[in-house]
Amino acid sequence: MGHCPDCRTDIRGDWPSCPLCGQALAAAGDLAGDEGGAPWPDLPLRFDWHVVLRVILWVSVVVIAATLGAMVFIPVPWVRLMVLGFAALWLVALITIRKRRNIAKIIVYLVVVFAGLCVYADHLSGWRAWSTTYVIPILCGASIIVLLVAVRIVKMRPGDYLVYSWLTLLFSVIPALFLAFGWVSITLPSWISVAMGFAMLVWMQVFHGAEVQHEVRKRLHL
Repeated sequence: MGHCPDCRTDIRGDWPSCPLCGQALAAAGDLAGDEGGAPWPDLPLRFDWHVVLRVILWVSVVVIAATLGAMVFIPVPWVRLMVLGFAALWLVALITIRKRRNIAKIIVYLVVVFAGLCVYADHLSGWRAWSTTYVIPILCGASIIVLLVAVRIVKMRPGDYLVYSWLTLLFSVIPALFLAFGWVSITLPSWISVAMGFAMLVWMQVFHGAEVQHEVRKRLHL
């Protein structure tokens, strides 16, 4: 190992001069097994991803245990809903960390999580159908708007248009199923969500139809 007096750093390996500034190296003592090593010194990292994963794991265990305990030992509905709300926030944080590079998957996961929690909360409160009448159609409609904003802002590959088109169709079908099976007491929120999904599908086909059709032919080998 050599030492550069100009850079004031130790250089690993058998280097006659500093690879950074070209200055001749001064002897800094031999290091066993260091021949042919990297020309930069070992620096301790301030960020350890393994520590972060361990913290996330233990916090998740605590959240799961607290949620199960509240569901079993606390019969008060509003306390259960509050605990479910905190658990949902933590789950949203995990989903965002895990799928931070894929907007479409984040949207789908969040809609599924919140829809499931709302249906369960509706069940705890005696099933008044407020989740299928208001919450889930509003969630689907809001997700369609978010998808539209994402399409306009994010620079996507042609294949992503196909994914967003199918997601829009999915979010439109869910309120339509509620209308078909009579699971709503007021039909207006579901009809608005269905109309928004249909309008966005038309918009995608008009402005990005060529990209979607090309991706379909490519994936089906046509």
